Amino acid sequence: MEKDFRYYFQHPYCRIFVAYFVTFCNFLIYAEDPVAHSLKECNIPVIGNDFAFVCTRYPPNAWSLLKVVLWLSAIIVGILVGKFLFHRLLFTRLFRIKMFQDDQGSWMVMFLCVVVVMFIFSFLYNAFLLIGGDSTLPYRISDLMGVSNSFFMKAAACGTWCGDFFTAWMVTDMMLQERLYPTWAPGFRKWWTTGYRRVIAFWIIVLLMSFIVIFVITTDYIEWDKLNRGFLPTNEVSRAFLASFILVFDIIIVMQDWDFPHFISVLDIKLPGLDTAHIKFQVPIPDFLKKEILVHITGKMFRLVTVLQGSDQYVGTRV
Repeated sequence: MEKDFRYYFQHPYCRIFVAYFVTFCNFLIYAEDPVAHSLKECNIPVIGNDFAFVCTRYPPNAWSLLKVVLWLSAIIVGILVGKFLFHRLLFTRLFRIKMFQDDQGSWMVMFLCVVVVMFIFSFLYNAFLLIGGDSTLPYRISDLMGVSNSFFMKAAACGTWCGDFFTAWMVTDMMLQERLYPTWAPGFRKWWTTGYRRVIAFWIIVLLMSFIVIFVITTDYIEWDKLNRGFLPTNEVSRAFLASFILVFDIIIVMQDWDFPHFISVLDIKLPGLDTAHIKFQVPIPDFLKKEILVHITGKMFRLVTVLQGSDQYVGTRV
């Protein structure tokens, strides 16, 4: 490889630093945010509506059945719209975006469409509740999630840990498998890729670290205010800047991928925690459809989905 800006920008050391630094910044913004200790009901646009639609505010009698039918219908409609309208028609045929060719990225598109369609269906559900008059007023869907800020922030911090650390650990695993930078840690890379060492080590580290961090977050075993003692104080402006900083670094993680922006590569990089580079399985469908559905999971869009869905679940709510 030519030693230009891209060579150093996508160097394993740079990629590993960015991935783990995002994880650190996410913990910092969680620890410093006073909302994490608030008992006020949490409200988040769109996501709050979807959460309340599926998980909370269930009315009595047949209204609950209507609610379940509507959000199940929203999921089905979102999947169909995301798959056939946006992914297949717009991204693949009309815009001809290479990263979405051959059904790549369809799961990510379907997930995002489900979020939007479910948000729209929540208003349809509210329209039905108008029939019940004032008795159904407490059950109408809004951006209020029905849980406290402290509960949501703990759940978001645990989810952020799973997303960010898994992304960072995936980046580490990929860097130790790659062959584009042969002079980088040759001894350790040889040990890592021998036998099933990487598979065993990957899952041991993931499970152990996840247990420790989730235990500390959910039980408040470590009190940041006592540990910090004003060493690194923050305010609304600095936390907003930090949240934006995290978002930019998440995008950089995607841009540092060697196959960005098309995500089409011949590199034999195995999936994280597995001893194979891809997974294929056929979905059983009725014979009258006369069509075979083959699900093919590779590491390319898998990494992109992890970054976009698993990371920084609450960053936008703090800005």
